[in-house]
Amino acid sequence: MLHPVRPLLGLLLAGALSQALAASADDSATLLDSMRQAYGAARWNEVAALQATGKETSDGLTGPWQATVDLRTGQYATRARNEVFGSAGGIDARGQWREDATGLIHPLDSDEARTVAVTESWLRRFGFLDAQSAVAYRRLPDAQDNGHTYQRVEATPAGGRLVTLWIDPGTHRLDRAIYATSFLVATERYGDYRAVDGLQLPFRINSSRANLAGNADGESDDVVERYQLLSSVPKAELQRPDGKVRDVSMANGARDAVTPMHIEGGIVLVDVSIDGRPPMPFILDTGGHAILTTDAAKQMGYQTQGQGVSGGSGSGTMSTSYTKVHDTALGNAHVRDLTYSVLPYPFSFYERGKQTPIAGILGLEMFERFAITFDNDHQQLHLKPYDMGEVPPAMKGDAVALRFTDDMPLVQAQLDGRTGMFGIDTGNAGYLLMFPQWAARNGIAARYEAGLPIPTGGVGGLFTAHVAHAKELILGTQRLDNLTAMLTRTDAGATGNPSEAGNIGQDVLARFNVHFDYRRQQMVLMPRNPAPVWHYGMAGFRAEKSKEQPDRFKVINVMPGSPAQQAGLKQGDAIMAANGKPSTDLSFGGLRELSMHLPEGTPLTLTLADGRELKMKMRDLAPK
Repeated sequence: MLHPVRPLLGLLLAGALSQALAASADDSATLLDSMRQAYGAARWNEVAALQATGKETSDGLTGPWQATVDLRTGQYATRARNEVFGSAGGIDARGQWREDATGLIHPLDSDEARTVAVTESWLRRFGFLDAQSAVAYRRLPDAQDNGHTYQRVEATPAGGRLVTLWIDPGTHRLDRAIYATSFLVATERYGDYRAVDGLQLPFRINSSRANLAGNADGESDDVVERYQLLSSVPKAELQRPDGKVRDVSMANGARDAVTPMHIEGGIVLVDVSIDGRPPMPFILDTGGHAILTTDAAKQMGYQTQGQGVSGGSGSGTMSTSYTKVHDTALGNAHVRDLTYSVLPYPFSFYERGKQTPIAGILGLEMFERFAITFDNDHQQLHLKPYDMGEVPPAMKGDAVALRFTDDMPLVQAQLDGRTGMFGIDTGNAGYLLMFPQWAARNGIAARYEAGLPIPTGGVGGLFTAHVAHAKELILGTQRLDNLTAMLTRTDAGATGNPSEAGNIGQDVLARFNVHFDYRRQQMVLMPRNPAPVWHYGMAGFRAEKSKEQPDRFKVINVMPGSPAQQAGLKQGDAIMAANGKPSTDLSFGGLRELSMHLPEGTPLTLTLADGRELKMKMRDLAPK
């Protein structure tokens, strides 16, 4: 979730304004009519499209920017480029699309994305000035901000998301628009209005996002240098890129690539060569983008540019900067000039004992360029490139349609008899996640709220979730009844998404060989034979290493009533060895493999820094 497309020209205007708004029980009609007059009234009838050019500053990077909008249909396209990468997005006759730092495009076509797109398109075409548009308005009480009073109106375009308009009563012009988009709240601010051939247009548009906990999750600032008022629509400017892959090459004349992969503590690791260096382990994550850890980027001598924020699991965010890698290789498959984010992941994320540290993550950019198969039976990854002559064939198996709200693929699945949209997240090394808003709407939250409290989290920090055994999960034609689900929190960032049901990770996916084909927008499940047996015995603690003391795991949580607590383990204890293996040799994933997702009764012995030796046996703690 590193580069959500931000509505960069959030105010480009709608068609004919020939009739006054119908009166309503409140004064919305009067207020909106005043806005219509302030923006130029009937002059808008003569304009078919608007085009704005200028500069965009985002994540500390600045470059040229352009936006074009069809004022009658609401179709639009925005394009920006800075010192490191380009980005684009828009809506055409086929729907909404996005191009970000990956350099390729994918659709935004989930129900949530379509709903938000209606409102974003309506704002871009100044839909609130169109007396003919099907919009429900409701006047809200005035609001104060920084000593200034604003008039407010709620607007819900037909088929769209509710948006709150903040209007300056002195100028009758829009100051900001606020609306929900997936797990983020979007705020578009408009300023520096100037007259342009009889119209009033904003020459500064600021777009920001914050998660439900109120933490910033991205911002861009667009400064318009020139507007063009067009009498006809420039169709070519509204076209999406062709999406062809042009930056992939295959060594040794290969038509595909096969490279080793393995799962360590639930994490899928693949070997990646960066600019010809010896291979290093990367997480292959359908929910991620190309990322280098700050430590890896520094060791390889990469200079970074920009300064932004990135969110994820948990309510917090993490700073990010950018660099360019000229060659990214997975076996025979090479990708040229990929933009990587550089994130300061903690030592516990990338440290692997005496093994090579995790260098980063690969995500969307790989799945847009290759049809990829996770062959769990043989611990191999298969990559077949797009647009290199031979079209990757459709894989046989249980095909499940993929949709997108953001960059993570979504599927429709059924959990405990309730249907919802679930993220497919190969970077989720834990339990199947259930989001609380969906669980509450479907009447199943209470059972999981009474489940085992367990610490979890990611980029956004740790939080306490609750785990219980699920009744069943139906994914495609596959039915699973031996699994647990973790109920997250509303302030858990991307893992507390009100527009989705949950997140399916390795707890489910590792039971299959899985093929991803983004061109066909499908995931194909191929049940493994023999099917792996899944276990949920655990010791019941969480511990992490620090760079200052890499020879020990510090215990940060012990679950009440767990085998670990009963054996005498306490928060703050230091683990020096597990089952006789020194902590210096163990990664976080290695310790996880010894302490959870194991058969009940599996023994574990922890050696502590104070000389104690604690013996325990795994037990399934989740309610059934």
